[in-house]
Amino acid sequence: MEYNTYLFSFKEKGLICLQWLLISAIIAYFFYRSLPAGVMCVFFMPLYFKWKRKQAVKKRKWELTLAFREAVVMVSANLQAGNSVENAFRRTYTDLKGLYGETADITNEFLMIGRGLDNNLVLENLLLDFGNRSDVEDIKDFAEIFSAAKRTGGNLREIIADTADIISDKIEIKRNLRILISEKQFEQKIMSIIPFFILIYIGFTSPGYFDSLYHNWGGIGVMSACLAAYVLALLWGMKITAIEV
Repeated sequence: MEYNTYLFSFKEKGLICLQWLLISAIIAYFFYRSLPAGVMCVFFMPLYFKWKRKQAVKKRKWELTLAFREAVVMVSANLQAGNSVENAFRRTYTDLKGLYGETADITNEFLMIGRGLDNNLVLENLLLDFGNRSDVEDIKDFAEIFSAAKRTGGNLREIIADTADIISDKIEIKRNLRILISEKQFEQKIMSIIPFFILIYIGFTSPGYFDSLYHNWGGIGVMSACLAAYVLALLWGMKITAIEV
């Protein structure tokens, strides 16, 4: 399973198409009062799909990171209960299936690890492969630490327990930072829709106030410049609030 790509389901594709059609309608009405302008906006839908796919990849990796934190804690607990390392990972799959369900990414990953162990594959290689495919820093770090401990003959129970605590604390800090950042992102979204409410208000209170900006080349040029400025400001705001943690 590759985590740097994302395949949308049919339902997700339909929802994204509806979202972009709504955005196109808003642009066509507020900036041009023109149906052809909305039709032209539809041709930019692939760019919207590309952005939504990027966001979906980030969301999926973050959910996998949170689930992996729970998985490592489960592995550590199973080791402390007296299971061998391999059996600890097998039992963790059962625990994850009960917690997240059979279709969750983390459940499928531990199912693959269990099947690999049943086929006499080396556990550290399975974990390293998981880390590389997920491209998640915390999973990569755990796999490398586990592999190094295996090679040097260290106390795996203590090493995994300590690593589980460190990863859990690290992810919790990231989660708290993301909560703070999400508040700013919400504020940015609110600010981005305020101009449209202002236009609606002026349109209702002063009918015909914006008529000179539509259906003439001068008005089209002015509104196109306004649209470009709005898009640049929106992208700038998204970049500022999109802090990686």
